[in-house]
Amino acid sequence: MQQRDSESVFLVQQLAEKNLADAQYAMGVRYENGLDGFPEDGQKALEWYTKAALQGHVEAQYALAWLYDEGEKVEENIEEAVHWYSKAIEQGHGLAMIGLAILYEQGLGLVQNYEAAAKLLLRAAEQNYSMAHLWLGRFYEKGKGVPQDYCLAAYWYLRAAEDGDDDAQVSLARLYETGQGVPLNMHKAMEWYAKAKEQGNETARIRLGG
Repeated sequence: MQQRDSESVFLVQQLAEKNLADAQYAMGVRYENGLDGFPEDGQKALEWYTKAALQGHVEAQYALAWLYDEGEKVEENIEEAVHWYSKAIEQGHGLAMIGLAILYEQGLGLVQNYEAAAKLLLRAAEQNYSMAHLWLGRFYEKGKGVPQDYCLAAYWYLRAAEDGDDDAQVSLARLYETGQGVPLNMHKAMEWYAKAKEQGNETARIRLGG
């Protein structure tokens, strides 16, 4: 098995050097995460992702955007992050939509635009990303880029909470606790706080008294 794995790694490397985008992306993943005997090397990951991204490889475009956005394994470059998120979005990449939406929300690398962020989050939500559901809940609760609507906030929080997102579980619990967008229901509030606490959510732990 080990020999077969090493042969596979060698073959992927050879194909990457022959400019096969899928293999280049795979090499980027190995260097980004230190897999299959490769050292963790952000710069090498960046190089391989770039080669694949320039060929239109959507996962490489997203991975490249995230590397630049996160700024932990390579030098942060929000302008490049915006560029590659946008390229991936052209191919319908949901996580890229969320990434760019957050940059719009924060006003990083582009003019702050809550409406543009909300539109991207709605598109990502259609692909059933829990993170998009959570952020939409926040947008509707605060009226960011959309009319303030506690009912819709509760709806989107519930979608994310049911998928196990502890931040959404806390937000939904808070709405039940205050009766905003949902009927006041302390029992349901405590249930959602308890679910979040089970996942180590500190806010839920404090709310439940430790």
